Amino acid sequence: MKNKRSTRDKKGFIEKMMEDTARTIDNISKDIGKSIIDYTFVPGKDILETDESMIVHVDLPGIKKKDIELDVTETRVRVKANFDFEEETNRGTPLNRHDRKSGVVRRTVRLPKKVIPQEAEAKYENGVLKVEIPKQEKTESFKVEIN
Repeated sequence: MKNKRSTRDKKGFIEKMMEDTARTIDNISKDIGKSIIDYTFVPGKDILETDESMIVHVDLPGIKKKDIELDVTETRVRVKANFDFEEETNRGTPLNRHDRKSGVVRRTVRLPKKVIPQEAEAKYENGVLKVEIPKQEKTESFKVEIN
């Protein structure tokens, strides 16, 4: 009888240990996935070309203008922004939840045409950074009579 009981005890202990290990692995996996999603943010961008300039829009929702660094060369626009968000959820007494996220956002945009970086103009409005840079070689169009 004693042998059966110790075998059951061992089996129960091993099953509990395996369940705890599986739960721990699941939690670690969720935390890693959440970290990747929360802290690795690549902002969206648009590149527009006019006859005179290149226009780049970079989405930076919730980021303060003072936390944005902008660097422009003849061939690229590089944006770096620090962010520090805090979200508070109160679902009744006594549950309060604070969620803090901080990190750095980086985006480099390669331009299809060379630009004049010294003449770049930037504006930040409603979470969108707009950078307009004159092209080095402007496209001019002329009507030509056909003889």
